[in-house]
Amino acid sequence: MARKSIRRSQAVVPFGVGAMVDFPGQCLMSAGLDVWPDEPKCTIFDDRLARRLGVEFFRAPPPSPQEHQAGAYLPFVRFPLWHFCPRCRALTPTRWNEANVPRCANTLTPRFCGKPCASLPERGRWRMVPVRFVVACPQGHIDDFPWVRWAHSKAGQPLEDVRVCASPRLRLNYTGKTGLMGLLVKCEACDARARSLMGSSGPDSLKGLRCSGKRPWLGPDADESCDQTPRTLQRGGSNIYFAKIASSILIPPFTLPLRKVIDDEHNWSFLTSGKGVDGSIDDTRVRMFAELHKLDYEDLKEAMAQKLAGAGLESHSVSEEEYRYSEYKALMGPPGQAEGAFVLRPQRMDAYEPLVREYFERIVLVEKLAETRALTGFARVMPPPYREFDRGDQRQLSLEPKPWLPAVRVYGEGLFLVLRSSAIQNWVNDRVVARSNLLAENHRRMAAELNRRPRSLSADFFLLHTLAHVLIRRLSFECGYGSSALRERVYCQGQRERGMAGILLYTAAGDCEGTMGGLVQQGKPRRFAEVLRGALHDAMWCSSDPLCIESHGQGTDSLNLAACHACALLPETSCEEGNRLLDRGVLVGTPEEPGLGFFSKMVESVIL
Repeated sequence: MARKSIRRSQAVVPFGVGAMVDFPGQCLMSAGLDVWPDEPKCTIFDDRLARRLGVEFFRAPPPSPQEHQAGAYLPFVRFPLWHFCPRCRALTPTRWNEANVPRCANTLTPRFCGKPCASLPERGRWRMVPVRFVVACPQGHIDDFPWVRWAHSKAGQPLEDVRVCASPRLRLNYTGKTGLMGLLVKCEACDARARSLMGSSGPDSLKGLRCSGKRPWLGPDADESCDQTPRTLQRGGSNIYFAKIASSILIPPFTLPLRKVIDDEHNWSFLTSGKGVDGSIDDTRVRMFAELHKLDYEDLKEAMAQKLAGAGLESHSVSEEEYRYSEYKALMGPPGQAEGAFVLRPQRMDAYEPLVREYFERIVLVEKLAETRALTGFARVMPPPYREFDRGDQRQLSLEPKPWLPAVRVYGEGLFLVLRSSAIQNWVNDRVVARSNLLAENHRRMAAELNRRPRSLSADFFLLHTLAHVLIRRLSFECGYGSSALRERVYCQGQRERGMAGILLYTAAGDCEGTMGGLVQQGKPRRFAEVLRGALHDAMWCSSDPLCIESHGQGTDSLNLAACHACALLPETSCEEGNRLLDRGVLVGTPEEPGLGFFSKMVESVIL
């Protein structure tokens, strides 16, 4: 098979294990971790995230082999198996993981004129094209569309009762009509009437067809039992693959330069292989290692003691809010903190305008940060619950349990903004709570329908999340980054004693040296006030108003109020909540209640 290329980071998201990738003339699916190449040089260490996900380390996709540079190729399998010929429109399945794109060898006569493809010389035959319809179930299984059964069925007939002919020969015709009505599948070997694909994509369209439990990314014999009814999906649809990504900001002490040395598998094995009977560190071995690598002996010994004691590690059972609290404390760190991949520059708040100081307690320029993004599993048909990670999801990635997960380490810069807790307390009143309860109730209803545990959502979370969105949209104009290159990370804790009320807006798309500093510059006193005013001004108006601002529920599962693509939504890679739980009303108010917005006082200054 010819080698194809995608970026290394894309092999984790959005084209991770089990995802389909469209290449010119063919469609391939990323194979499971069982057949990934063993490249120790691609190992990524992030003890906090590894402990939480129950693995030992992470592994990045290997680089492709280059001249004078070692590397490896990632494996893919061919899926879907059913292909059709653009010339004669014949539908034919291929063998599992066919090495090359098949050429048509059917005996069907083209619809208008010409000889059958089978009578043409092999090099003159047309290349088959993968069909764009597959079936999948919420358990993550995926299979080819039941073309044979559908061609022999009638409208309303359960597919389990369909009788098929002995030697079906299928043809997929296009009639010129719009939508699925224009696609007709017919068996040329019998008298079955041609049937359009209209009605094949509904929730109960494949009633009677039991899920095959196929997992082609893990091999032809990786089927498992499943009692779900599959649904018809288009292979390029957004609901065909939802990656479950766990991310973590690398914080001290894991960012110390010494940690990079001792996290190396070979170095750590050497340093710890000479422990005493009582478990103490062999001072002679450590001293020799320090002299060999020109390191300070005392610092090296202290870093080893911290790692052995699990310094900075939370229990694997902590909640997402508790996990992020460690990052929140690190971002609130002392001025001048600069340690390896985590460089902070807290700003003096008295240098900002009074209106900014009224709303913001702290503004930190994060000149350098490192983020680990790990693929823990995926879902199909329905999006997975965000901020929840089940170790059982990892069985989707490999047949045998692995001590590692695929991940990518990216470096960038960011702005860390903390809202003043007193301002939030003064803002929250009965009207704000009532409006926030609309979203919270929609979320609880959706969780009940999907048999999931609802989250505890408060007004300050909607405030922080929506503020992050409008600022990212504005920053994409001001600092030169595209909105898809900027990301959010919301720090909000329901337990008020911890007082988390911050957002981290960052770009993690640079190389190991970080980025050019354009985002950090926007957080400085002379620029941030204008950025904030511009973001609030944009949030005040929407081209879909008054429908948008008066909405009682829009978007996926009605989990947005005043938020749509024209005013608040971001690319899927930027939002950690899947573009849900947003409301401009908590920022700038509504026409009926202008004082409902947290920034209502600043909005008045923008209008004037």
